Amino acid sequence: MDAISSVELAAQRQRSAEAAVDAARADVELEAVAAVREGEPVEEVAEVSGIDSTELEHLDKVAGNIPPG
Repeated sequence: MDAISSVELAAQRQRSAEAAVDAARADVELEAVAAVREGEPVEEVAEVSGIDSTELEHLDKVAGNIPPG
């Protein structure tokens, strides 16, 4: 395998990993908002999710309807 092919493969792995991280982050955000809407304390959800409580409250306001999961 030549050097360019190795770089291309590494770049593809990086893009795939970044896409997976983005998807996981979106899942955490949706689950965290859903938990707050179900009555879980914002501070506790923030601690467990790693999302700042202020950001969590903002996400709750802008999320709209979340289909039941």
